[in-house]
Amino acid sequence: MVKFSSAAQLSAAVTERLKADKTAKMTITGGVDGQPDQQFYGVGVLRQDESGTTMQFAEQIQRPSAAPVEVRLVVQPGATFLKPPADAVLPPRKSWLQLGSHTTDPLYRRFLPMAAALRTYADPQAFFAQYGDAITITKSAEDPIDGTRAVRYNLHADLAETGSATQANAGITQAALHATIPDNLTSVDYTIWIDENNHPIRTLVDEPIPGAPGAYNLDSHYTRWGEPVYIGLPNPLQVTQQ
Repeated sequence: MVKFSSAAQLSAAVTERLKADKTAKMTITGGVDGQPDQQFYGVGVLRQDESGTTMQFAEQIQRPSAAPVEVRLVVQPGATFLKPPADAVLPPRKSWLQLGSHTTDPLYRRFLPMAAALRTYADPQAFFAQYGDAITITKSAEDPIDGTRAVRYNLHADLAETGSATQANAGITQAALHATIPDNLTSVDYTIWIDENNHPIRTLVDEPIPGAPGAYNLDSHYTRWGEPVYIGLPNPLQVTQQ
C-alpha cells in the first residue's frame, strides 16, 4: 500500500476522497476517561455538503444508578439537537432539544462536549482543516482493520502552530477553534487508519474537551463511503431549548 510521508500529502488525499464520496456509515464509542456513567455507544451516518458536515446517531448512554437509555443526536456545523429518552419531560408537542450554553440539565449537558468531539475528531476532514500545517506524522505502519488492509498514521498537532494554520483555512474560525480546545492544551495526538482508496476507516483520539470533566476518548469506525444515507433533521415546530 502507498504510505504518505507528510501530513500535507495525507490531508490532501483524504480531503479529496471525502469531498468526492460525501457520505459514510459510522459507529462510535467513547466518553470521559475513568467515568463509566459518561460512556456511550452509537450507530449513525455522516453527510457532507456545502454547509459542512452533519452527523446523526442513535446512541446508548449510561445514566447514574439507572439502566442505559437510547437517544438520538443530530450534530450540524452550528447546532446540536437531541431527542431525549422516552421518559423525559418536555413541553407539549415538543420531542427535540436544541442544546447550547443555555442547557442546564446535567444529563443533557454531557452531550455538549460529545458534539464538540464529534465535530473536531469524528470528521477527519474537519481535523485536517482545523489543525492544518500544525500536523506532523510521528509514525505510520500497515495495520488491518476487520480484515481490510489499512495504513495507520499517528499524527501530532502542535497547538502553538494552529493560529497561522487556522487562518489559512477560511472555513475554520478562531472562535470555532477555541470552542473545542481547552486553554491549557498544547498539543493533540490523533490516529487515523486509511484504506487503499484513501478512505478513513477508523479514527481514535483521547484528549481534553471543554465542558468534559477529564480527557475525552472517541473511537470512530467508518464503512460504506459514498452510499446514500438519510438524516432526519428535527421539525423546528418540535424543538425546544428548555
